[in-house]
Amino acid sequence: MSSIKGIFKRRFTKLISKVYDPLVDIKIGNQHIKIPFSHALRENVLVYPELNFNLARVVKYAAEKADDVKVIDIGANVGDTVAYIRNFSNTPILCIDGDKKYLDILRGNIKQYKNIAVCHSIVGNETAEKKVELKSERGTAFIVEGNTKIKVKTLEDILQEYPEFKNSKILKLDTDGYDTFILKGSKKYLEKNKPILFFEFDPYLIKVNDDPFTITEFLKECGYRYLMFYMSNGDFLLSCDIFQESIIKELIHYFSGRNILLYTDICAYSENDKEIFEFTVAEEIKHYKKARAY
Repeated sequence: MSSIKGIFKRRFTKLISKVYDPLVDIKIGNQHIKIPFSHALRENVLVYPELNFNLARVVKYAAEKADDVKVIDIGANVGDTVAYIRNFSNTPILCIDGDKKYLDILRGNIKQYKNIAVCHSIVGNETAEKKVELKSERGTAFIVEGNTKIKVKTLEDILQEYPEFKNSKILKLDTDGYDTFILKGSKKYLEKNKPILFFEFDPYLIKVNDDPFTITEFLKECGYRYLMFYMSNGDFLLSCDIFQESIIKELIHYFSGRNILLYTDICAYSENDKEIFEFTVAEEIKHYKKARAY
């Protein structure tokens, strides 16, 4: 019954928001931002209290072990990731998003913070003008074919404009199925810099642009060695060595065919960041032992 109620609620919100979609206040931990009434985050913070705090903790743990930690946020949306991170850390963040509507809201939200840069761009595997457009719905934006040419840029070219973020320690992506597509288009950057990666991995969406089963080999080629997997509700699932291929393949099979209802977030570390990886896993286990009182 509750799921049916939720379906009707979302349909009603979608219908109303076409003509009236005001900004509303929302609390994220000890931070406050504004989001559209139709934004899915409004419901998610109530239903999934751990959602997105995992990334914020990953940033916190890295900052405790490394100097001058900076974050690149691809798919920055309305600045909610910034708010989550600001619960634990004041690390500089470069927010990148191609949707002007969301970036306008983000700019309003980040006025309360320091060390935030904003880039209005779609990130792709090459810098070129392409006939695409961004569609947005319930707080998420996705790329579809269009009639108007829009400038798409590689991450490397974007960072030419923001050189202070070239050596960022953490690269976060949340682009609704384009995450591995963007990562593979940024291979040279990843091979050289090897930032800690935190990206959404949904085989159902990824298969439109990529083969989800190729992600392990790609990460190996870029010099990554250790992986952490989170459930789509933010819960820590497991960690493993990237050469434990049977575990990874079984996980990909598990999350496949879920029609975006269930997916995983992957956090990847290079060999050079083994200490940060081990520290992060240990701290995450401590966090959940305390949270669940076991």
